[in-house]
Amino acid sequence: MTPTFGEPQVAVAIVFGLLALLLAALFVLVALQSRKEIPFERVREVAYRIRPVWFAVLATVLAGGVISSLFFLPYSRGANVGAEIKVVGGQFYWSMSPPEVPAGEEVDFAVTSADVNHGFGVFDPDGHLLGSVQAMPGYTNHLDLRLDEPGSYLVSCMEFCGLGHHEMYRNFEVVSP
Repeated sequence: MTPTFGEPQVAVAIVFGLLALLLAALFVLVALQSRKEIPFERVREVAYRIRPVWFAVLATVLAGGVISSLFFLPYSRGANVGAEIKVVGGQFYWSMSPPEVPAGEEVDFAVTSADVNHGFGVFDPDGHLLGSVQAMPGYTNHLDLRLDEPGSYLVSCMEFCGLGHHEMYRNFEVVSP
């Protein structure tokens, strides 16, 4: 699956590239102007005038990044969850109930562990990581994913959990509705 311009990762990459070019141009401009001798009083005056503006710009960029990233987190517990899969990880197995879900629905993986910490990772039929969450004893983490393509999906442990860690994987099916 090739990323398109409508995907958030591509949009973020484009914005990052443009901001990096702008920052590089700013550095070049400052470097060219720094060749002249400027009295310290003038530098201090300009710096004190620019400081609040620069702080406001940085705070706005940081707040905008944090707020906009909240919309792309896969961990929200929305009301549109269509199927729930209860997942228990143990040394060295994954127990999943039910073992198949219909395609095109939001799936809530309720993930816990029977013994030690495990990394629960879901891979699509092409081998791309769709999402991951920690499986911890005594606690249930939730991972909400939309599985659109029918096929055999892989669940693999992504955190070393002992000598049999390399065998800790399981398939589940996404079937056409």
